[in-house]
Formats: sequence, structure tokens, C-alpha cells
Amino acid sequence: MAKMITLCEILIEFNALTSGPLRHVTYFEKHIAGSEANYCVAFTKQGNECGIIARLGEDEFGYNAMEWLRGKGVDVSHIKFDPAPTGIFFIQRHYPVPHKSNFIYYRKGSAGSKLSPEDVDENYIRSADLVHSSGITLAISDSAKNAVIKAFNNAKVRSLDTNIRLKLWSAEQAREIIMGVLKEYPLKFLITDIEDSRILVRESDPDAAVSKLSNYAEIVIMKLGPKGSTVYYEGKKYHSPGYQVPVEDVTGAGDALGGTFLSLYYKGFSIEKALDYAVVASTLSVMVRGDHENIPSTSDIESFLEEMKR
Repeated sequence: MAKMITLCEILIEFNALTSGPLRHVTYFEKHIAGSEANYCVAFTKQGNECGIIARLGEDEFGYNAMEWLRGKGVDVSHIKFDPAPTGIFFIQRHYPVPHKSNFIYYRKGSAGSKLSPEDVDENYIRSADLVHSSGITLAISDSAKNAVIKAFNNAKVRSLDTNIRLKLWSAEQAREIIMGVLKEYPLKFLITDIEDSRILVRESDPDAAVSKLSNYAEIVIMKLGPKGSTVYYEGKKYHSPGYQVPVEDVTGAGDALGGTFLSLYYKGFSIEKALDYAVVASTLSVMVRGDHENIPSTSDIESFLEEMKR
């Protein structure tokens, strides 16, 4: 059984029950969220082990997140409680752009942003087959960025989802920091999308972007939203198309894709098959509110694919 360790900020998500501007929304649904936490749930859902290094507020939201992730089979032994509050964010759905969601953050000074190198147990990191993080964790604070760097220094294999959030830092800061990490710490897996590639390497064409990004990673996955995803490796390219389904909320879809792909790769699936299954995981994820709730197991994915053949 493979083991992945992630570093992240775990958040509480308040997802609007109705679409439109939040000024007119009365009811919200509470979920546990955070990109690398989503990766972890997807990774364990396919039968592998995943642990998280993070800080949560010593408050009811922090206790909720800890219990939820433990219940999903995630190793929470390296999550610490902190006096600062657990970060929260609100999701505005289908406005002003249909089938897209906007994030409104209340996370400045949160417990998650206090993540630091002292939280990174080098022996724990070395016990993992893979260490994963994202541009979000690099953005939330200098101490969190340095925690990722310490983990990458001790990792056997590294993975990064670029996940640029311009509400957390500028495009120039994102480019400088992420490209600096890529140059210093070559990756096995790089997961990105067109918008992030435009910022990082000033290319909006997927093939042109990957021709530059592949200098820093053995396997590059380009997320293409409803169009599916393309993986590039060893000079090869494979595209897995998306599926037309009712879209409730797209939040966490890319994480479902990335975490499922990584887990199935470590279970011995071919790169192509792992991506096909990962696209299904992403597809099912957008059909409900919440980042984790609709991440499928391997058998669920196979049931979906069988139905698509009919």
C-alpha cells in the first residue's frame, strides 16, 4: 500500500444552498475543504494511505475538521491544534458566470497559515512514497512556504498542484515562488491548468505550456475543466475527455482528479487508465456541493464507465 503525505491549510467551507450573489443567500451548507485535504481523501478512497501535516484552530470548526478527516481514513497524527482560529470561506455559485464558483475567504491569520518548518517531522516525510502540496500552501504565509520546502528537501518523490489563487497573492509573486520551487525541487508529478500556465510560463496553449513545464516534472497533468484532462510523459501525450453532467459546484473537482490519479498510479494502473478514472472522479465531484462528498471509489468509477458503454 502506497503512502502520500500532504501539507496544507484545512478550511471550513460554507457553500450557498442557492445560486446567485451572496447578498441574497440566506442558507449555507458546511463542509470540510482545502486542496491537499481533498487530495488526501481521494487518495485514500482508492485504497492507499494518506497523512496531513497542518494546523487547525482549537475551536469547534477545528475539531469538526479533525474528526471528519479521521473518519475518511486520513492519518491526522501530524495535525496540530493552534490558538488561532480555523480559516473559513464562502462559496458563491453560478454567479456571475454559470457553472463557476467564487470564493470569499476569511482566513488571514488563521491557524492553517501558522504552519511552519517545526511542524515537519523529517522521519515522517521520509516514510512516504510521495509528498504533495500546492501553490495555495506556498501562498498563505512564509512559514507555510518554508514548511513545504523542508518537506520537499526530505521527500523521496514530490508532487505539486499549481493551484494559483490570485486572492492570496499576485500573479508576479505566484510566478516567482512557484517557478523557484520547480527549479530547485524537480517533481515526479506536476498538476496544473491553462490559467495557471498562462501565469507561470506565459503560455495559454496546453502543448506549448507543457513543453516548458516538462523541464521540471516527469509527468505533467493539464486540467481542462469540462473538456477532461491531458497527461504528458516521456514525450507522449494522452487526452481523456470529460463527460456532460449536471453541475452543482465545481469546487474541489481538480483535487478529486489529481488525488485519484496519484493513488491509482501507485496502485499500478497505467498512466492512461489512471487518468481516465481520475476524470470520472472529477466529473462526479461537480454534481454535488462539498469537496469530498462525491469522490468515488475505484469500483464506483468502474460502474460509471460500464454505464457509459451502453
